[in-house]
Amino acid sequence: MKETELFQRLLAISNSGINYSKDPYDIERFNDIYNITQEFINSNLTNNIHFEKEKGYPTPKVDVRAVILDDNDNILLVEDATSKTWSLPGGFTDIGISPVENVIKEVKEETGLKISVSNLIAVYDTNKSNPDNSLNHYYKLIYFCNRVSGELTTSVETSSVKYFGINNLPELSTKRNTTKQIKECFENRTNHTIIE
Repeated sequence: MKETELFQRLLAISNSGINYSKDPYDIERFNDIYNITQEFINSNLTNNIHFEKEKGYPTPKVDVRAVILDDNDNILLVEDATSKTWSLPGGFTDIGISPVENVIKEVKEETGLKISVSNLIAVYDTNKSNPDNSLNHYYKLIYFCNRVSGELTTSVETSSVKYFGINNLPELSTKRNTTKQIKECFENRTNHTIIE
C-alpha cells in the first residue's frame, strides 16, 4: 500500500470512529488518531493540507471528465488557470445532480460548449492510475461527448481551451488525466468501458 493510501485509510477510519462510536473515550481516541495523522501529513509532506472531518461514512469522491473531438479527431483540453497544465474538461461532481448532468455542467463552465453525452468510456480509481493524486481518494468517470453548440471560451478556472492531436498532447495535469488515460479513452471512445 502506498503512503498516500495509508493516510487516506487512517483519515477514513478515524472519521468513521468519530461518527459512529458510542463510547466517549473511543471518540476521543479516534479524534486523537485523526489529529496525529493530520499533524504527521503536514510535518512530513510538501504543502500543509487540512482535511475536514466528514459527517457520515467517508467514501471516495467522484470526478467526471469529457472526451470531445473536432472533425479531425483532435481532442479538446483545457489549461488550468493556476498550474498552467492541461486536462480533459470536467471536475468534481456536485451533490444533487447526476454524473452525466455534472459533466455537461462542467464542460459548459470550462469551455463554453453545450454537449450531449454519448457513452461512459472509463472508470478509474485514482489511487491506481494517477501518480500525482492528492490524499483524497476518488473515482474518475470519463464520458465520450458530442458538441451541440457554443463557441470555445475560457473561464475563471481555465486560461486556454484548445484541440490537440492525440500524439501531440501538451503538459498534462496528471492528477486529473495521464497520457495513458487520454489515449485509452480516445481509442475506446465508442467501445467498451475501461475499468481500472
